[in-house]
Amino acid sequence: MKYEKYLTKNALRPIAQVFGSQMLGKAVGFLVSILLVRELSKEDYAIYTVLITIQGMLIPLSNSAIFIGFKKIGGSVWEDSVKMSNLIKTANSIAPYITGLAYFLVSTYAGYILYKQEISWIRIIGFLLILLVIVLPEVKTGFFRSALLLREKVAPVQASELVGHFSRAIGIVALLFLVDESYIILAIFFITAISAWLTLSYVEKKARQDGISEIAEINVDYRSTLVKYIKLNWHNSAFFAFKGQISIFLIGVFGTTSSLADIGALTRFGLIFTIATAIFNNIFAPSFGKIQNSSKLKKMYIFSVSGVSLLSFTITLFVYFFPKPFLWILGENYQNLSYELFLTFISASLGFILSTVYSLNLYKAWIHFTPLLEIPSDIVAIILGLFLFDISTLRGVLYLGILTASINLILHLSNAFYGIKHNEQDSE
Repeated sequence: MKYEKYLTKNALRPIAQVFGSQMLGKAVGFLVSILLVRELSKEDYAIYTVLITIQGMLIPLSNSAIFIGFKKIGGSVWEDSVKMSNLIKTANSIAPYITGLAYFLVSTYAGYILYKQEISWIRIIGFLLILLVIVLPEVKTGFFRSALLLREKVAPVQASELVGHFSRAIGIVALLFLVDESYIILAIFFITAISAWLTLSYVEKKARQDGISEIAEINVDYRSTLVKYIKLNWHNSAFFAFKGQISIFLIGVFGTTSSLADIGALTRFGLIFTIATAIFNNIFAPSFGKIQNSSKLKKMYIFSVSGVSLLSFTITLFVYFFPKPFLWILGENYQNLSYELFLTFISASLGFILSTVYSLNLYKAWIHFTPLLEIPSDIVAIILGLFLFDISTLRGVLYLGILTASINLILHLSNAFYGIKHNEQDSE
């Protein structure tokens, strides 16, 4: 399929909406994160790094396995408001059980890391409770956003993200001037919780305006499909969530507090990739999910993955030759991390490509090799990395992340190859 066919007048408008809102929202998020890097001590920023990582684990653990079935069903019923309402109702009836299990696993994991950082148990319990208050609305927000995107309502989704970004940013900036330093981390996550609930309220209101009704029924067939994909993929989602944050775990347990702050600061630059990721996930991935023609499907897949790979390579190459501006942004505590910055961008680039491949596969439920091979291949990669690299150092942990991401990317590309080939055979 020619590139011009994607850039019709109707396609450019949502792309512009996503790009504009993402530029604004992520710019605000990036500025706030850099402000925290500069203003917090390395000890406080190390704690913040652990907690923001745990939050990032809880949300995908709570809904990613459900989303495989959700998007598969949603791709066929997106035009019918009643069926979409029933799908959301059904997904929400299952989500609390998944969230509860995810919270038990992640809170145990988080508690151990925070304990190794010599945080008191009273503070640890407070941190974990506030994370639960954050994740509950985030899960529901995800279902509403996905439904609106499938119904091609891009603007409300982007607006909901801006509500979250700005409410959190305003609250955090105020906190830095008003709250005592000993309570600052807990206060930051309290503001994040308020922001999450405000975002849910907004996106739910927009979904209702689009015809997604509060009066809906649990559909037994939908439930069966959702449970089927949860059983197929939840263990992989859980392992992927923990494996994706193994760098923080290893540094938190075996490294120093300073190294934990370093990796937290460097990974803030991952926000550079989130704008392109948002455009892809909000525009191209849902469109890809609706394509039934096998020839168009294959061409769009190749076009998408190739474009993302080229963009990633270009950004990483720029960082290699010009690291100083990026380190200047982080402040004086992080000026000796040029090579670590380059490794961070390699890892982030691989993550961006992997996210693209995974998102496309998700909309077609292409997970043929994942249930059997993802965990064993990751375990082999991690064990190999533990022998090859010094995991008590920042560089060693970054090398390990690059190795595991590379192997995971190969696996998901294999899923895509099998899915495309199988789809072509079905269409013959």
